[in-house]
Order: sequence, then C-alpha cells, then structure tokens
Amino acid sequence: MTLMSGCAETEPSSFEEEMQQLVWVHSMVEEYDSIVCNSVWDVVPTLADKSLVSSRWLYKVKKVVYGSVEKHKARFVGCVFL
Repeated sequence: MTLMSGCAETEPSSFEEEMQQLVWVHSMVEEYDSIVCNSVWDVVPTLADKSLVSSRWLYKVKKVVYGSVEKHKARFVGCVFL
C-alpha cells in the first residue's frame, strides 16, 4: 500500500492548481458540456429581495481496484446555506 500511495494522483486543492493541469481542464469542459446539453440551469436576472446560490467545483480521481487512475471527474455544484 505504501508503494502505491507515492504514485497515486491527488485532487487539486484550488481552482488555480486545477487550471495548470490539462486533464482537469478537460474534465471541467466535459462537465460543463453535460450541464448545457441537459439544460440543467437557466440564467435569469437577479432579484433585489432574493439571495444568490453560490457554486464551486469539486474534483475527484476515480481509481480501479488496483489503484490505477480510471478517470478524473469534475463536478459543478450549487451551494445553498439556509
């Protein structure tokens, strides 16, 4: 297990770090294309008496059983705090 932990890829800790690696940029584009293709959201004007929903990117390295990288996954999620 120790041998595999040295070569395992990790998720980026910030957007700036993610933008420097092409594999994460491709996963972000794939997620964005999926959102647009499925009409997940509509852009609407903001209202003065309503709060906005913030958003963020989440990154995950998907691995197969033996520890090799299967996929780099980026998710765009909305964050609502009540």
